[in-house]
Amino acid sequence: MFLRFTLLVALPALLILNPFPGPALAAQDHDHRAHDPEPSADEMDPGHHEMWMIHPGGWHLMGMAHVFPVATAGAPFRSESPLNGTGVYFPHAAAMFNLESPSSRFVFRFMPNFEGLTLEGGEPTFGGWGEGFIDRRHPHTFLHEAMLSWNVYDVAGGALSLSAGRGFAPFGTDDPMYRPTIKYPTNHHLSQVLERWTANAVFLHDGGWSVEVGVFDGDEPEDAWDLGNYRNFGNSWSGRVAHRWGPGDGMFRSWEASASFARIRENHGGHGGPGHGDHGHGDHGNGHADHGGEERTDLANVALRHDAVTRAGRFYALAEFSRSWPEDGSGYRSALAEVQLTRGGHQPFVRIESATRPEYDRRAGDGSGFFRYEHGEGARAASRWFITSVGYGHLLTDLPLSLRPFVEAQHHRVAHERGPAEFTPDVLFGTRSFFSLSAGVRIYLGGGPMRMGRYGVLDPMTAAMRGGGHDHSITDDGHDDHHHHHHHHP
Repeated sequence: MFLRFTLLVALPALLILNPFPGPALAAQDHDHRAHDPEPSADEMDPGHHEMWMIHPGGWHLMGMAHVFPVATAGAPFRSESPLNGTGVYFPHAAAMFNLESPSSRFVFRFMPNFEGLTLEGGEPTFGGWGEGFIDRRHPHTFLHEAMLSWNVYDVAGGALSLSAGRGFAPFGTDDPMYRPTIKYPTNHHLSQVLERWTANAVFLHDGGWSVEVGVFDGDEPEDAWDLGNYRNFGNSWSGRVAHRWGPGDGMFRSWEASASFARIRENHGGHGGPGHGDHGHGDHGNGHADHGGEERTDLANVALRHDAVTRAGRFYALAEFSRSWPEDGSGYRSALAEVQLTRGGHQPFVRIESATRPEYDRRAGDGSGFFRYEHGEGARAASRWFITSVGYGHLLTDLPLSLRPFVEAQHHRVAHERGPAEFTPDVLFGTRSFFSLSAGVRIYLGGGPMRMGRYGVLDPMTAAMRGGGHDHSITDDGHDDHHHHHHHHP
């Protein structure tokens, strides 16, 4: 396992740090930062993204890679609980690249994810669920994103994009991968619709409004190597409306309010075989397993996001509410709020979530099997979770190799929501209240974290290339008049 992990991380690192023979990378502004890891004024700007970049033939190729090794102690004071245990895990072993034409008219986003090898058994994430994993976050698929976008600027007072490929449907909030807390929230499968074959369209108006729509295959991947959820393409759709205002440019304005809706149709026993593709959004009416046919689930999300530089430092906050309405049975809901302050190299953060989730028949009563259930099987019950996450991160070194150690503690309170008595917290966990503790380091190569889950003129990498929106910072012949992308170059 260690050898496979080393190879998977080393390959993207070699590509990023030395893509072809030539001098070593140098930051555009390295002189004032060589001995000072604290962020500069530009780096505190939400529209600033430092990224490795080269310019082959007038095009722009930019990218990064990362992995977040973490040690987690689950329910350390509850030796009688099946959640008790300690381990080291390697989540978010991935790389990301954007290839953009000279005027950003065409953009190809490619993000391979190696968690199928580095996180094959999942990562302890109490309250988490989805794709056959319970109280563990499942590994994402090898082909996390592969989206081609066509961008047209200066259309009806705004900009228009059409995107197609594999990635995020236009729904909900940013991927938790680059948000402050290392452990994913319970609402991951209520607040994001990802790893789908999708066709999306977006219009971004100069006044700060954006409208997105998408059609996709509603089936989830069955495992990390599953790329086959395209056979029912077009059976599901989603839309998102957002408004941005306050200081900043384009999509990097300091305030953003959004509302999303999705109608997802999942085929049980579809392309992935019997029992494939259940989101677990509903109880299937009678609370028993359901292994056939198509199920429709409606999802809704509303969110308010703030990201701005204040006197105290860069302040980020997100509040969101998500809800599901399955065709049969009862749905699930989540209310979440998170904040982070970046001051110098210090990054304290807090997240609070109140959420319900499905409960399934576990494959085993204890050990690693406790965290698995039959993918596609109907939920038997529901539990209610209140999770408080508190942590601290530190910007230890600067790019191109940025080390960001962190510590994080979570307190979980669980209650029985509905279903048979054998699914009460006392039976499942041996307690209704427990902690988890995590410590690790976020390792970034070539570029730092950014928002994920949007394409075209809402892609932060593309928007940063054009100065925050679709302004005329890049001329039609591809010459860069002004942009926010401080980049590394060979």
